[in-house]
Amino acid sequence: MRLPSILLGLGKKYTAFTLSKVKKQVFKPQTRRALTFGALTTGFGITGYMLANAAQKYHVYPIVYTDEQVKEINHVENSIQSLNFVQELRRDPKFREIRIPFNRSQHSLTSNLLGGFGRVTVPPLIFYNRENAQVFAVAHIGKDVALDDGSIHLGLIATFMDEILAFSSFLGLPNKIGVTANLSISNPSKAYVDRFYVLRSQLQWAKGRKAQAHGTAYMLSEEGESKDSTCVAIADGLFVEPRFAKYLKHVIPLQL
Repeated sequence: MRLPSILLGLGKKYTAFTLSKVKKQVFKPQTRRALTFGALTTGFGITGYMLANAAQKYHVYPIVYTDEQVKEINHVENSIQSLNFVQELRRDPKFREIRIPFNRSQHSLTSNLLGGFGRVTVPPLIFYNRENAQVFAVAHIGKDVALDDGSIHLGLIATFMDEILAFSSFLGLPNKIGVTANLSISNPSKAYVDRFYVLRSQLQWAKGRKAQAHGTAYMLSEEGESKDSTCVAIADGLFVEPRFAKYLKHVIPLQL
């Protein structure tokens, strides 16, 4: 019975000694400052995350349109739905149609900052073929992004092409996510506002975490006919999947 009592006494002494050391360390000024800073940083981070989610979910700053703008948006929506090119793709069983509503994705310029009246008027229609990784997008560009001569800056066209090329590359990458490693684009003809555009992308090859895609952008005629379209951009893009891509699947607003 003597040995357990000795061990118990030693255990109590060691515990008391350890606690006294911890207390001395915690109450040091530099330690207290570090703990306070860590607690405040964690608290602000959690609060900011919650507010950001609430703002996205409940649209703290909703977009308000005038009656005239709503009328124009409805006209564009009806027009894009009735395009012959759109109807042809819908009849093709190899293509799947998706549409990302504005403000749904924080990681897309065309579906967030550039979306709305006078810019990308309505959410683009997207059609893709899983078998050959071919993608088509149909969009309308409004008047508010026009240059002095009514044309569109090549940077906006490049943004569109980057996103549509990335879509094709996703179809060839293991975790369906990638970042732009290189983008080259040429501008054979000027693009103008208040017109419909068809953007095409085709996966050329995919190997491991890399994928190459080629694409073109066509401006439809004022009547919306694809047979009288004009090529306004030719693009090639190389995309690389991050090594930690499997942990980023939640940032993709759709499942391919």
